[in-house]
Amino acid sequence: MSLIDLSRARRTWTILRRTWPQLLVTVLLMRVLAIVALTPMVGLLLQLFLASTETGVLIDEDILVFLLHPTGVAALLVMGSVILGILFAEQGVLMVIGYGAMEDRRVTYLDAFRHVLSRWRRLLSLSAHFLLRMLLLILPFILATVAIFLSFLNRYDINFYLARKPPEFWWTVGLTALLGLFLGVLLVRKLAAWILALPMLLFQGVAGKQALRASAEATAGFRWRITQWLVLYLLLVGVLSTVVTTTISLVGNAVVPRDSGNLILMALGLGSVLLLSVAGNQFVTILATVVLPLTVARFYEALPPPQEIEGRLPARGTLGPTPYLDVPGKAMLGIGLVVLSATGLGAFYFADSVEGMDPVAVIAHRGASAAAPENTMAAFTRAIADGADWIELDVQEDADGIVVVQHDKDFMKSAGNPLKIWDATSTDLRDIDVGSFFDPAFAQERVPTLRQVLQQVKGRLGVVIELKYYGHDHDLEARVIDVVEETGMEGDILVMSLKYDGMRKTAALRPEWTYGLLATVSMGNPTRLDVDFLAVNAAAASASLIRDAHRRGMKVYVWTINDPVQMSVLISRGADGLITDEPALARQVIALRDDLSPLGTLVIWLAGETGLLQGLDETSPEGDA
Repeated sequence: MSLIDLSRARRTWTILRRTWPQLLVTVLLMRVLAIVALTPMVGLLLQLFLASTETGVLIDEDILVFLLHPTGVAALLVMGSVILGILFAEQGVLMVIGYGAMEDRRVTYLDAFRHVLSRWRRLLSLSAHFLLRMLLLILPFILATVAIFLSFLNRYDINFYLARKPPEFWWTVGLTALLGLFLGVLLVRKLAAWILALPMLLFQGVAGKQALRASAEATAGFRWRITQWLVLYLLLVGVLSTVVTTTISLVGNAVVPRDSGNLILMALGLGSVLLLSVAGNQFVTILATVVLPLTVARFYEALPPPQEIEGRLPARGTLGPTPYLDVPGKAMLGIGLVVLSATGLGAFYFADSVEGMDPVAVIAHRGASAAAPENTMAAFTRAIADGADWIELDVQEDADGIVVVQHDKDFMKSAGNPLKIWDATSTDLRDIDVGSFFDPAFAQERVPTLRQVLQQVKGRLGVVIELKYYGHDHDLEARVIDVVEETGMEGDILVMSLKYDGMRKTAALRPEWTYGLLATVSMGNPTRLDVDFLAVNAAAASASLIRDAHRRGMKVYVWTINDPVQMSVLISRGADGLITDEPALARQVIALRDDLSPLGTLVIWLAGETGLLQGLDETSPEGDA
């Protein structure tokens, strides 16, 4: 049986052409349903599971600890099953419409919704068994990857490997890539074996677990061809997405005027590119979403003997030769006008509101670390010259119990020295050159103490102190407090950490100070935590998160932002501070925005959000925290 041939492709295209209105309405309704009901439902489920934790929010490593706990495993299985069930339901509705058309049935999206909903228990059963088997398949590869990392990248601080890329780094990359390739092949083969489970459930009433087994048996004779089709499908979707993105970029470069004095035309051009980008990406997404279930239905139709749909659907012979759409055109037009009006009002509201934003703070990440070696007096002095409002630095305790400024747990990245910070005496630190790795001109730079830095910058700018915990801190919080108070900097410091418990320990000692949580990824709503500010990476700094934080009286600082367009976009979203390696650049961006009209700030925002200018999608690894 040939599964990839022109005749079958032509028939699939014919089905798509005759049913596209119902398929399109289905996808759009599922998107609306996901926003209005399904996403809040998943969020509620997550909160129920997180209620067993102390704060109801998990950050970074705490997420892994939670997932290894029985409650976390249960949360993963339940929520994963619900999310997969929703995905299967969407694919199922599209599949019922397509397979109905193959049987010459005029199946509307409402008919298909009713048919799928009547089998919701079996859908959940299928998604649960599918998820469990996938996890069992992936788990050995996860363990093998962890073993590789522990074998090759465990001797020194991870930032050394990321920055210097020694041979063991490339061994890790190579072995991990081979594991990933092998896992990818297994996953595609397994998906090929189970690809008919959903239509068997929908059309024959086969229960979830049995559907997987029945699909594996039915596809045994032509699984390789299904695998070929899956790979081809993924490649074509990737190519189409790349073509659309490239085309939009070329169109944007052609139609958007580069004359910054003509802001009205620039705003109109960027707005048009934004609409084109949304339309193009949605086209690719919808086409990819629709083609998959139609093709799977074609695979199912090819099984001997011909399969009849079980359930109450329109009779055969009712399809008709032309596309059918049971949604009034006026209603669709009205909805479109409402959406366009809301979009326009939102743009005008945004342009009107950006003028009222509070000044954004420029926070030099480990000092001006693009111009001088990080966490050195040279970097902090340069930050002052570059006009930073704050410097951000990392503190640990050395072997003598002195609070020193150092990010990594050793000196391999900065000095090629494996000495751990908690084993280093003050004498050791005076001999370690932490500047030459950046430039020989900084060969005299040494690891500064927190006291030295505070004395140097007092009266010039504020200091954001990040507490670093590597399991060897004895009395870090109290010692930091002592240094701050002895230097008279109580009113000019902020304290933050990746460890919520450590940060709260300091807050218990000095509740009047200002505290924040540094976060890379989170489960739950981090704005519910008892902190004064959040420091998040660009990927997490959505407009909604910033709004939620502001409603609760929190500020949001974003790290590590070194792209000017990204800086401006995040300011427009309402970020209170930019943590950057290049404070001088951030100061220039802020000055430029101050000279712009509301329309000008809208233009810059559109330029970043459309991706016409580069930088918005860049984010920082956790090692930058």
